Amino acid sequence: MLFRLFATLILLFCGSFSAFAQAKGPALHRGLNLSNWLANAERQPMTERDFAQIAGAGFDHIRLPVNPELLGFHLDQKPGSLDLKAVDAALAMAVKYHLAVILDIHPSGTFMDKLEKNASAEENFIGLWDVLARHYDEKNYPPSQLSFELLNEPHYYPAEKHYAEFMQNLMNAIRQSSPQRLIVIGAPHGSSLDGLLSMQPLLDPNIIYDFHFYEPYMVTHQGIHRGFEKKMLRYFHDVPYPASKVDHEADFYAADAPSQGQAEKELRDYVQDGWSSEVVAGRIVLASHWATEHHMRVMCGEFGALRNHIDAPSRYRWIADTRKALDANGIGWDLWDYADLMGIVQLQGDVSTPDPVDGSIRLNDVTKGSRVFEPEALQALLSEK
Repeated sequence: MLFRLFATLILLFCGSFSAFAQAKGPALHRGLNLSNWLANAERQPMTERDFAQIAGAGFDHIRLPVNPELLGFHLDQKPGSLDLKAVDAALAMAVKYHLAVILDIHPSGTFMDKLEKNASAEENFIGLWDVLARHYDEKNYPPSQLSFELLNEPHYYPAEKHYAEFMQNLMNAIRQSSPQRLIVIGAPHGSSLDGLLSMQPLLDPNIIYDFHFYEPYMVTHQGIHRGFEKKMLRYFHDVPYPASKVDHEADFYAADAPSQGQAEKELRDYVQDGWSSEVVAGRIVLASHWATEHHMRVMCGEFGALRNHIDAPSRYRWIADTRKALDANGIGWDLWDYADLMGIVQLQGDVSTPDPVDGSIRLNDVTKGSRVFEPEALQALLSEK
């Protein structure tokens, strides 16, 4: 009896590793986030030309952020019928151009706060994913074309155990109708790298864990117009990357900062930390070590830098260094983003005046305006050198 039990456990153990070797789903090597279309500010509508351009450049997938409230879903009620026409149309364009899709549920901060504090909200959110999994069934939307990302940048400070239980409950609901679908699970603590390193993964052969990489903020978020209220980051501009290129004091890079002492400290920290390709690579490799230790796949669902407050060469050096570090560790990625504040295209045709606060540009008429990749972007993201 004990022998049979022991043999069964061995088979199950070996079978789990065999299942990992046979995991389904797309490769998800090189992708772009289509932000501010079906989530966020909704100012960047996509057209078939965009999908053709993305595929033609050599990307193999897109990450599609979707605000669930735009689908007609609300956390205080069980999901009924959802308005999925826009998502269906996006998937159809992606399939036409052989681009795999990560369907990323990307709610607002208010939505996220309520979800993380309310048990009934969690139950309703599980119901949302049950509806989505049934609508996007594996017969009509094969696992090779479509993956599910359950929740963008979950917080759960410091409730990692509860988060893992919630993800398991979501998985259980989805697996009833999508047994082979690749499911993307974001790391807690805002999908940070440190959040990933704190995780104990679920046992499922078709999971990939997602972290986002925006380190250091002095490069990626200098000049940001909101957030980081306790820092002088919003007043910085033209701070170069790598840090060895800094050749002025803080009063040059952040002349309008109300606290020059704090600005000087933030700049000094950036320089002393020596941010460079080696430091970036040293951080990224930690995700690879975690994946190896836990026999799991990982991906970087977001990385990028604001384009309006940093010189283009520095921006693209950081993007290239991060992308190369991800590639070197076999980690697939999605740049944030394609067309908006961290975008890599220029608008041509009928476009509106840039927003005076954040510099974003809304495409007025998608039948007239068009987007063209910046050559430096394709070099930074796709070049083998």
